[in-house]
Formats: sequence, structure tokens, C-alpha cells
Amino acid sequence: MNNRTKGILLGVIVGFAWGLDSTLMGKINVPPLVSAFFHDSFAFIWIALTLLFSSQLKGVFELLKTKKGKATAVAALVGAPVGMSAYLLAIKYATAPYASSISVIYPGIGALLSYFLLKERLTKRAVLGIFISLLGSFMLGFKPTGDIPETFGTGILFALLAVLGWASEGVIIGFAMKHIKDEDHIKAIPQQFLCLRYFISMIIYGFIVVPLSGGCSIAFEVIINGTVFKFGGIAILGAITYLCWYKAVDLIGAAMGTALNSTAALWTIIFSIVLFGAPINLHLIIWGLVIVTGVFIFAIEPKKR
Repeated sequence: MNNRTKGILLGVIVGFAWGLDSTLMGKINVPPLVSAFFHDSFAFIWIALTLLFSSQLKGVFELLKTKKGKATAVAALVGAPVGMSAYLLAIKYATAPYASSISVIYPGIGALLSYFLLKERLTKRAVLGIFISLLGSFMLGFKPTGDIPETFGTGILFALLAVLGWASEGVIIGFAMKHIKDEDHIKAIPQQFLCLRYFISMIIYGFIVVPLSGGCSIAFEVIINGTVFKFGGIAILGAITYLCWYKAVDLIGAAMGTALNSTAALWTIIFSIVLFGAPINLHLIIWGLVIVTGVFIFAIEPKKR
């Protein structure tokens, strides 16, 4: 199996794992902010364990002494507590298939932010792909059909906030990597930056978000009644998502890796139907496919001869 085939396979696993992660998280009856705390805490634990066994965990905390590490910490604040919390709230109020379908447009929004803030170039093909994705997202929210909750509109707003959070995270990282020139000697691997991201997320949730939201008693109840083990299991999928995505990007590039990641939206629809008997919603499926198509158009540039 060549590297391209391996990369594509890993990219498919990314979409599969994140789709299943989103579907299962939507079925746990725990307040979203508490859910986000346990999900990201366990994701940190699992990724930290992989680095521990490869003797690379120490480097995670050494990153905090660097400018790039501090930038990652700042990015984690908008990507994890803001992005992930909003995403889980979107799942709660708009259901997982809709939340997932809209959330996958974040690479396109990130590209737009980079264009305006970092002055990065956008090709006509990229603009077309972003437009198609935004059109699909608009149609999903504008005319939802089927069995949707009364809180659907609120959920869509939270999904858009998640998109903005994750897109902003990428812009902050991009800015740091582009403008921090005196740390090229630092040889940190992507998994260490990811582990740092989840560590910051766990700290912010544990010491600020959950206490201020009055979720401490609920968090203790989750531990006592054993629901915590469900979060531990689901977070394995979250860890797999990012670990496979980083490896896929290494093998086939960020564009293809991002595009394959967007298939999570379709996997979420499939898992919701197959595992939990959600009604087949052609409106959701059609516009979900439009969104994913837009992401592929945006992310994948044709090879120049």
C-alpha cells in the first residue's frame, strides 16, 4: 500500500470516527458544557498516553515556554471551549446531523478569515467551493424538514458559532506559524501541539467553564453514576480523529485531508439513521452532500501539468 492510499484510508477513518463521535455525544443526556469537559479531558488523556509510550510527552509542556506553544494555547481557547462547547450545544438544540453538516464549512470560513486578516490568496476554485458550502448550509437552516426540535434555530446559531471558533483557531495558528520566525529550531511534532490544545481545554473547562456554569455537581454525578466511562470511550474516537487526520495530512496534504474530514457530516447522518432509527430526511441528505461537495471543490486543487 503506497502513501497516497494510506493517507486516503486514514482520511476516511477521520470522517467515520468524528461522525460516530458526534452521533454518540448527542445521545448522552448531560449538559453540553459538562460533556465538553469530559470529552476533551479524555481526549487529552488518550493522546498524552500515546506520547508517553513514545517518550514525547515531556515536550508537550516544554512548548508552553515557546511563542508557538503560547499561540497554540490562545488558539485552544477559541477552538476548544468556544468551538467545542458551541458544537455540542448545536447537537443538543438542532440534532447531530444538522450540527455536523454545518460545522464542516469551518475550513472555508477559515480561508476567508485568512484572506482578510492574513492577506492569503484565494483561487477562483476555492471561492466557488466556499460559496457552494455556504449555500448548502443556508439551505439546511433556512428550510429544515422532518422531525426537528423547536430549538432548531438556536442550534443553528450555535453551529455557526462553532464554525467561527474552529476557523479562528486555524487562523491564529496560521498567523503564529507564518510570523514567528525565530523558533524554526523547535522540533515539535503535530501530536504534541494537539496534546497541548486538549490540555489547555481541560484546564479551562475544569477550573472556569464548568464551575461558572454551575456544572460541578453534575460533573460529580457523571462520575458517580458511571456515565464518565461513556465519555472515556467516545473520546477515543475524538483522539483517533485528530491523530489520523494529522497522519493523513502528512501523507496526502492538508487539502485532501480536510476534504475527507468533511465526510463526517454524511457519516453522522448515516449513524443517526442506522444506530438510532432517525427518519431518512432527503432534504438533509441532499444539502449535506452539497456542503461536502463544496468542501472538496475548495480544498482540492487540480494538479498542474
